[in-house]
Amino acid sequence: MAENEIITREDPQMQLFSQLMESTLKKLERYCSTARPMLNGEVYLSGEEVCSQLRLSTRTLQEYRNSGTLPFYKIGGKILYKQSDIQAMLEKHYNPIPKKLWQE
Repeated sequence: MAENEIITREDPQMQLFSQLMESTLKKLERYCSTARPMLNGEVYLSGEEVCSQLRLSTRTLQEYRNSGTLPFYKIGGKILYKQSDIQAMLEKHYNPIPKKLWQE
């Protein structure tokens, strides 16, 4: 490229640069729309998010709270769940398939 060359929008290098920038912007927008901020290394979820992820009804989630199956935080009228507590609950209630069923 010459020292005094003028770059226009029609220049192939400028078009490629523009496409790369648009692609990067779309990726950032997707990430920002799904990223969850951490608080002291922990992600907190609302009841709606937990129900959606685990495909539970709000009533079942309430039963998990009432029975102590799933710990929660209540701040004012808002209930929050630690993502790590949800994972721990799932691990605790995991029922593997017995090996003899695999061997049949």
